[in-house]
Amino acid sequence: MIKLPVAQYIEAEIKEYSGHPLINALPPINSPQDTARMLNRYPVVAEAEKNLPGHIRRHAMMRILDQFLYPTKSHLQLEQMISGMLRRGYLSRNIADRCYQRNLDVASGTDFQVVARNAGNEALVSSVIGCSGTGKSTAVEAILKGYWQAIYHPEYQHTQLVWLKVECPHDGSVRNLCTNFFRAVDDALGTDYQQLYVKARSSAESMLGDIARVAALHSVGLLVIDEIQHLEKSRSGGSGKMLNFFVTLANVIKVPVLFIGTPKALELFLPTMRSARRAVQFGSLNWSRFVRAESGDGPDGEWERFIKRMWKLQWFKSPTPLTCPMSDLFWEYTQGIAHIAVALFYLCQARAVMAGREVIDRSLVTKVYNEELSIIHPMINALRSGRKEKILQYADLDLPTESIRMLGSHAPDIPMPEATEKKVPETKLARLIDLLEQMGLGQDIAPVVAEQAIEEKPDEDLFGLVSHVRNLQEKTEPRTEPAKPVRQKAAPLKPVYLDNDLRLMRDDDPQVSYQNFKRSGVIIDLTAYL
Repeated sequence: MIKLPVAQYIEAEIKEYSGHPLINALPPINSPQDTARMLNRYPVVAEAEKNLPGHIRRHAMMRILDQFLYPTKSHLQLEQMISGMLRRGYLSRNIADRCYQRNLDVASGTDFQVVARNAGNEALVSSVIGCSGTGKSTAVEAILKGYWQAIYHPEYQHTQLVWLKVECPHDGSVRNLCTNFFRAVDDALGTDYQQLYVKARSSAESMLGDIARVAALHSVGLLVIDEIQHLEKSRSGGSGKMLNFFVTLANVIKVPVLFIGTPKALELFLPTMRSARRAVQFGSLNWSRFVRAESGDGPDGEWERFIKRMWKLQWFKSPTPLTCPMSDLFWEYTQGIAHIAVALFYLCQARAVMAGREVIDRSLVTKVYNEELSIIHPMINALRSGRKEKILQYADLDLPTESIRMLGSHAPDIPMPEATEKKVPETKLARLIDLLEQMGLGQDIAPVVAEQAIEEKPDEDLFGLVSHVRNLQEKTEPRTEPAKPVRQKAAPLKPVYLDNDLRLMRDDDPQVSYQNFKRSGVIIDLTAYL
């Protein structure tokens, strides 16, 4: 069994978060400066290591690949997005409130297999979309490490799962994705949900409700689905159903969901979700490549700041200085993709020290690019050309402008509240109708019941309305008493009396009973002793 950290509550930063143990157990909200310090990763280059043999120095250089992270504005924006999603998602799941049980009841009573309809427009769903190698997953993992993954609340005997990261399988199998979810929960909590719910005959549809119940039971704060574009490969046609399930999960039990993927994931989001608004409810983030400065005389862009910082990580006895032509050459061969730039820089150093010529020049960089990174040449050439038809041949490489426009053009309009009349937002009615249909009400009955519930309880949230409808059902449905079994009468028993049987001496008159008991000697006559 995994030993979990015990909750240590802090004072709430704003009044909405006050009295919420799940929120107050989280670390304080970071400022941009705090986030930059937390995410900044810079490996140590020891002077003594520069004198080691080349084959040993090469191992030290590998720190560049996994210990170097340069925070950018996108990292700060992503941290704020995750911080907000975690806390806003917990607002309606207060374990200190008696109403918390309603969240578990709704999760148990909702049929999550029925997810073909619109799942709602106000879900805590967001996405990070960008080409491969730009560091999306690395950034998300670095931010999540700033939180305990699981926290135990002794006062409430509750285990809180703050975040859960699940990777979509390469074959796009929805069933395997469900299996990965249970495996991730088991790894974090030391449970055995995979053994409990994943059977040989278990289908993806049958496991959806189990996922929802586990997520509600352990108060999952953020569910991260990485490599979501792999769902596009699903041959069973379940990708749309799975996406709608995650949106329903966020709507019903308020578990925020963050999708990470390449631009190919937009092929799933836009048609399946029916509205691009759902992918941007909490600020969808376009994780783009580094941007170069517009002119050499102006301030440095993100690319210039990145390469200057990376260039200092040299294990040469005499480091090679960075020049503008060298920076331009690296841009030419990497097109601002961080992962490729780091890999190219490492490979150049490794080849230089192994050859005994500790210098990075143009010929070395070109040779390494042509020999070691030839597999990515078509993609880099497509980006370099800037021609849309070539870039579109590599859907996993960059984000098409049309998709950016489409995401941005469907931003939700916020209706102005009326001063005199309190109107119920249409989205609330639509979401309630959807939930009632999933509970088994017909499509012709659900709208009528939903309107009646909102009319009778206009100030209730979605959970309260569902509970109100259930109470109405219990009051209106006639209770049929179970038929009592017909019992055959047993034959009367004949009493068997003994000599001096007390039952024969008893009489309805107490005085007669007393005299009978006295004559038979049952009652001792004390006259002789007085």
